[in-house]
Amino acid sequence: MCAREGIAGGRPKPLPMVLDSPYEIARVDASGMLSMVLRLGPMISEGWHAAAGIHPPVARPTAAVVCGMGGSGIGGDLLQVLLAPASPVPVVCVRGDRLPAFVGPDTLVFLCSYSGDTEETLACGDVAVAAGAVPVVVTSGGRLASRTRERGHPLVVVPGGLQPRAALPFLLMPLLRIAAAAGLGREREADAREAAGLLSDLANLWNPEVPSAANPAKRLAEALRGTLPVIYSASPDTEPAARRWKTQLNENSKVHAVYGSFPEIAHNEVVGWDGAGNDAQPRSVVVLRDRDDGPASEGRVEAARSAAFLRARSISDVWSVGSGRLARVFSLILFGDLVSVYLAVLRGVDPTPVAVIDAIKQRPRRV
Repeated sequence: MCAREGIAGGRPKPLPMVLDSPYEIARVDASGMLSMVLRLGPMISEGWHAAAGIHPPVARPTAAVVCGMGGSGIGGDLLQVLLAPASPVPVVCVRGDRLPAFVGPDTLVFLCSYSGDTEETLACGDVAVAAGAVPVVVTSGGRLASRTRERGHPLVVVPGGLQPRAALPFLLMPLLRIAAAAGLGREREADAREAAGLLSDLANLWNPEVPSAANPAKRLAEALRGTLPVIYSASPDTEPAARRWKTQLNENSKVHAVYGSFPEIAHNEVVGWDGAGNDAQPRSVVVLRDRDDGPASEGRVEAARSAAFLRARSISDVWSVGSGRLARVFSLILFGDLVSVYLAVLRGVDPTPVAVIDAIKQRPRRV
């Protein structure tokens, strides 16, 4: 991972000692989110093996639909971009309670809800069954697991007790394995091994024991502190990683954040950087980069840097590492997850609780 940082308006401020203090990190991260982030590598292996013996209910699907919300939905986004180069059929992500009209017996439907009680995903499951589809369910339990067992449909049960956003590999890897078995892409076991090993190695490089001077995740957290983080992917292939950064900053760091992707933002959002009145809150830009982005993407990013991002307090390039696409996108995700937790520590907020989400979920809901 290479994170190149540029700070507008002079040299960077000295880093506070808080991120190099195990006591301070443990005091703020009282619920242990950091330890969960550092386990993403082993979770990849565990998530892959969780789907062993699960066979797709459709031999030759005409489409694949992944239903999930929040932390359980990002796996669908990742599946979509990972399968795009080879999948012979469309892969569609649904974040809501309504399925496309084309869903039917020949559609491979995935229902992903870590808790098993996500209202929208439960509703999608009912609609899918009514349309003649046999959903594949990935969950840790809840009503979704109960309904699936009653229906006799394929069920992948993953370990419980985590925040959904901390369980991403448990939710993504079964999707990849089953999609490959359904002919929607090549076999991914070697990719899973590479990604698991790489993330374990990277966790050793970026963990809290590594001092700030040698830890780019800590340094980037400091660059983002007190600003509105704006996360851009240099190409659509890494847009799910940018979305993941944004949502992790929301939930872990408790800050607003923005995400987008080149080349689309070069046709609209870049104009929002111009004009009076746009400096009410300082903004920091993070651009997620990958070796497959290509020269056209490089040109767009550099043009935006010189023409649009002049008002940014800082601009940082974060490059993926690894060989396969799965490992590379997970390297970006791990780095962003760590940045979000380190920023939470700098802000003095426990990254785990999400009180507002919990309050919203307590409202009356459909049965």
